Amino acid sequence: MPVLFPAQTRGRLQQAGIDSVHSFSSAGFVDRKRMGFGALRVLTEECIAADTALPPQRRANMQVLTWVRCGVLAWSDGDASGEVPGGCVQLLDAGHGIEQVERNPSAEHPVDLVRLWLQPAVLNTAPRRLEGWFDGTARDGRWQMLAAGDADAGDTTDGALPLRLDAQVSVARVRPGEGLAVGVRPGRRVWLQVLYGNVKIGEQALEAGDALAWDREDDPHATIFASQRPAELLRVELPG
Repeated sequence: MPVLFPAQTRGRLQQAGIDSVHSFSSAGFVDRKRMGFGALRVLTEECIAADTALPPQRRANMQVLTWVRCGVLAWSDGDASGEVPGGCVQLLDAGHGIEQVERNPSAEHPVDLVRLWLQPAVLNTAPRRLEGWFDGTARDGRWQMLAAGDADAGDTTDGALPLRLDAQVSVARVRPGEGLAVGVRPGRRVWLQVLYGNVKIGEQALEAGDALAWDREDDPHATIFASQRPAELLRVELPG
């Protein structure tokens, strides 16, 4: 049976124009029972206020996947700079180490984003940064792959950003009356999080922020049904 992680058990941090909710221990939120799920080490939903910069950050041997849902996120790492608009996903593969600064360049509008940290299967590689735009209509009633791996083995899904890990990160939008299979395979881990809306999986009712975790279980019939209005979900499949 999957394990339920209610939304209210997540950590919330509000400081200097940054409002973030943490599924696992990260930044100033520490819960020794929530130190990650397999190779998924960080999962946050963040809102960055207008004209706000995040503190400088150094990352190493971590793959940081940032999905900007609305607004624009600007970044700079000393060698290059750019902006990630709404609808785009950026993969920062930190490799042997990279420093960067992120900020919201808008004087009026916030940035809403979802961020994941994934441990790579290969360490101390050269840092790389990749970006892709994903059509929101392509996730209606089905899983849209944002990132997949293993990049080093050439095992990637068309359109998905290549991870150095045998994993998949997908999103889907489900409307009332529609069903969508979770896709739980034997020997794999699956983290499923409701981003907005209400759904049912079997007898389990889930609201925005709730998550279910399957840890190397065989549950081929797990199916998502939206309850009263469209729901959006994040699915992360990981090695067992």
